[in-house]
Formats: sequence, C-alpha cells, structure tokens
Amino acid sequence: MQRSQWLAAFVLLSAFVIGGALGFSADHVLHVDREQGCHPSDAREYWDRIARDWKLTPAQRVVIDSLMENQHQKIAALYQPYRQHMDSLSVIAQEIGDSTQAQLRVILTPAQRVKMEAMRVEARRRAAQHRACRDQEMGKIR
Repeated sequence: MQRSQWLAAFVLLSAFVIGGALGFSADHVLHVDREQGCHPSDAREYWDRIARDWKLTPAQRVVIDSLMENQHQKIAALYQPYRQHMDSLSVIAQEIGDSTQAQLRVILTPAQRVKMEAMRVEARRRAAQHRACRDQEMGKIR
C-alpha cells in the first residue's frame, strides 16, 4: 500500500511540475511582459536579437517584420473559429488542475501549501493577462 501512495504522490507532483513547465512555456510563447503588459505581436525582442546575431541589414529586417506580422495574423485568424471551444477546454482544464491541487495539498506541509498557493495566484494572474493580450490581438484581426 505504501508503494501505491508514493506512486500516486509522484504522479501528482509530476503533473504539477509539467503544468508549471507548460505555463512557463506559454508565458514565453505569448510574449507577456509582467510589468508592461503585452509585447507587440511580432515578438520584437526576439527578432532584435536575431537581427544582431545574423547581422541583418535594415532592409532585411523590414521584410522579416512584415512577414512575421503577416504570419501572426494568418495564424490568429486560423484559430478564431475554434476560440470558443478552446475557452471551454480551458474551463475543463482548470477544473482538472483544481482537483490535482486539492490532492497535492494532502501531501504537502503547511509551509509548502502556502508556497504552492502563492504560485497558483501568480499563475492565475498571468493567465488573466495572457487572455487580455490574446483578446487585444484578436481584436486587431476581426
């Protein structure tokens, strides 16, 4: 019985860590600056670094910026019909996350629970900001 409890704890902890990693990745994919709000949709900082590393000419940079903006608009438009379904899936995913969090609380110490809850509050704040950025970007395409 002890082995199955450890296995369950490991699976739950793994799910929590994987969720954190996915959240971290999403944070960087969506280009949200914690202090300034949304980055421009063309991921200017990334392309600034690429321009320096590749020693792009100003003319090349203009073309790349235009191509990337065009790509962004096309991809965002592609996802637009699925957005309502994606929002519904987000609700279900949050319910699954809430269930996992409840199970995690059982194995954590009070101090660990406080840290986990602080992480959760910050993750929800970032998620709300991501949604606001997404809505702002989608408004440009409609």
